[in-house]
Amino acid sequence: DIEVDVRNPNPEITDIIETIIQPGTTWNENYKLIGIEGTNNAVLEVSSIPPLNLEKRLKYLITYPHGCLEQTTSSAFPQLFIASFMELDKKKQTDIERNVKAAIKRIRGFQQAGGGMSYWQGGESVDEWGTNYAGHFLLEASAKGYSVPAGMLTKWKSYQKKKALAWVPAFKDYYHNADLVQAYRLYTLALAKSPELGAMNQLREQKNLSISAKWRLAAAYHLAGQTSIAKMMVTNITTKIQPYKEQFYSYGNNERDQAMIIEALSLMGNRTKAAPLVKDLSALMSKDYWMSTQTTAYSLIAISKFLNNNNSVTGADFDYNINGSNVVNVNTNKPVSLIDINLKGVSEKGKVKITNKGKG
Repeated sequence: DIEVDVRNPNPEITDIIETIIQPGTTWNENYKLIGIEGTNNAVLEVSSIPPLNLEKRLKYLITYPHGCLEQTTSSAFPQLFIASFMELDKKKQTDIERNVKAAIKRIRGFQQAGGGMSYWQGGESVDEWGTNYAGHFLLEASAKGYSVPAGMLTKWKSYQKKKALAWVPAFKDYYHNADLVQAYRLYTLALAKSPELGAMNQLREQKNLSISAKWRLAAAYHLAGQTSIAKMMVTNITTKIQPYKEQFYSYGNNERDQAMIIEALSLMGNRTKAAPLVKDLSALMSKDYWMSTQTTAYSLIAISKFLNNNNSVTGADFDYNINGSNVVNVNTNKPVSLIDINLKGVSEKGKVKITNKGKG
């Protein structure tokens, strides 16, 4: 027998039609399928917050083919918070639980005897940012009720404390985010209810501390109960991060750091200052704009934190009709509704009709 592997050389493409529907008005739109017939899928995303292109962003994370520590964490982390965006049916809930549990199990394979985590399973050296990031995920997963092996967290916490106390400044020309790595490490310890205030004070006294590190350290102080210091640290400092891209160390860029600032502002209760940052970030996410796995994940995490307990965010009440089918009403207190469009019988074109019955 001869096996032939036939692959489509064309990349996946996405077409986005976007509009704002005022209260009491109806929107009619014709859409045209793109790509090769039979390979298409379409999703209606109705949102009372700036659009997030949620279907594509989540699909990108969940189906990402690689398995390093950073990507394993990125694929599962935002799934902890999807329920804050939208209603989940039983299948989605089951899928999320399976994915998160699988990530916890897989991350265990990255942990070394000393408690730190390597970039690849079986690696000999510890990846400092990955150890922060994966530990952060494990803490949040545990807070959501997932079972995380106690010994795994105990060893991780011991490693974090050891590194936090031994940290010394590095030359920024060599290591762009050296201070942010330490600030994030201290943040995770504070989140684990084991803050290292001495190391936090030492970092706060460093000259030329980066904007990203200041915000992350302020968030650590807030978690540690030192709210006055947290507020003082970020009074009158910018929330704007100059464009950069880091291929190693923290795998960071300005968009990832902006998302981390949104998380810090939301944690500290300053949603007024966070709101324009959320709007800018969602504008990027709603477009066909490439983001790394970590930037995508952190953007979703940050926005979910912003939405949490935010009384100004409302749900939606709307009727929709797709391709001439029966009218369906959706009334939800969640800000985002994702509706799969059945393309059966649609060869080239289709129609969508939405009536906004709410007040937003």
